[in-house]
Amino acid sequence: MQLIVMLLATVSILTFLSGAIVFFGATKGDRVRSAWYFAAAIFATVWMASISIFLVARPEQSNTINWHVIWTFVSAILIDVAFLGYGAWKKRYGKITTFIFLVLGLIIGGAIMFNPSALYSDIILSHTGNSVVMNIGPLYFSYIAFFGAIVPVIIGVFAHQFFKTHSKRKQGGDIVTMASFGLSSTIVLVFNLILPLFNNWSLIWLGPLALAVTIIAVYYTILRYRMLNLSSAWLRILSYVVIVASVAIIYMIIFSIIFAALFRGSAPSIEVIILNFIMVLIFIALMPALNEALTFVKSLTLDNKHKEKK
Repeated sequence: MQLIVMLLATVSILTFLSGAIVFFGATKGDRVRSAWYFAAAIFATVWMASISIFLVARPEQSNTINWHVIWTFVSAILIDVAFLGYGAWKKRYGKITTFIFLVLGLIIGGAIMFNPSALYSDIILSHTGNSVVMNIGPLYFSYIAFFGAIVPVIIGVFAHQFFKTHSKRKQGGDIVTMASFGLSSTIVLVFNLILPLFNNWSLIWLGPLALAVTIIAVYYTILRYRMLNLSSAWLRILSYVVIVASVAIIYMIIFSIIFAALFRGSAPSIEVIILNFIMVLIFIALMPALNEALTFVKSLTLDNKHKEKK
């Protein structure tokens, strides 16, 4: 579980920083769209943090965990509303659609915040795994229906832009965003909405990790297809942030698998994970110096070859 929490923390940092960099680095013409993306990043960070706290909560924290569970549900609504704004705000119909879903989302989110018992009846915290007892009633069906409506609309927005534009560059960005959002939404649907109905809450961390797919895909579309206009300096910063976080995530997954194989399924402690994460950052920081050293050695080797030929 420690590894999962560390992964969620890394992804949440990646998500927030990418949103902030896109917002502050965007040109004036793309400032509103970048603000929607930043809002999606903020709510995604809250969502990931709430899920992390819920997963590691202990029975003695029962008095405080309720708010984290509430924000797990509410922030998920706001993520999709903000991402819809990112995709659709440039068009007049997009503004109207975003406003409608924002109002619906606030109504459902407000109902959850002021009357959470209408959505779930109990929070079970135990050393074998935490879970929430859902109430299958009007509020739950409204919650599911909201996502059942907004996800196809978001995909439809990018599909509409794909077919309407004559720019191959824009089409490439739309198809990548559409595919990545569809993939992450499917994973969230299965592991964060359907499986909890069967009292399986142990895999809800897969939803936030899947969200990283969309975040990295949006970064790729900005870098490769210029879906948003960012200054070159901010684009370099965004690239470094995404690359470092992605390498750290991949490294920690590989490290955990090897650790479990060597120590018969036991999980590394939080101290070991943090130490390895710091070592990854140090290694990445030393990469420029390592490249310079390799270039220097290569030049000396070539010089020796030339001398031997003479």
